[in-house]
Amino acid sequence: MAADLLTLCTMSNPKIKGAKIMHMDNRLFNVNGHGSEGLAKALDLAFMQHGNKATCTHWVESITHGLILLWGKESNDSIALPARLSAANSLTMVEMWLTGDFAKKVKFSKWCDLTDHDGSDTRGWQVYVEDWGHVAEQRYAICAIKPAWCWHGK
Repeated sequence: MAADLLTLCTMSNPKIKGAKIMHMDNRLFNVNGHGSEGLAKALDLAFMQHGNKATCTHWVESITHGLILLWGKESNDSIALPARLSAANSLTMVEMWLTGDFAKKVKFSKWCDLTDHDGSDTRGWQVYVEDWGHVAEQRYAICAIKPAWCWHGK
């Protein structure tokens, strides 16, 4: 019994040597913001939620879902990366994608669109997963990234 409890504690506590963060099937994740520092932290948490040592090996683009980072090849439209990317290593790719031509065509999510309000707006990003931690039927998704508008009141 004590050994089982110790195993559970080390699996859920990364401060304990040898601890593992386990993949969850019911992941919930939806963060928006602007700037590199926040994006780096959002990606780090999304990768961490997927499990220890999660790396991106493939990606796919979608007008509806944005850039989807995958931990493995799932469909014929996914594109292999030349090397495995950690959350930190994927930051530059994601930032470049957000300023690229395809990102300009992506549909904004609810609460992240440009709306008429009494304030100002900043172009930013949204990092998210959908039900079961999937994105757009991609079961191997780590997360998806879309352009987003951040609303600032006056």
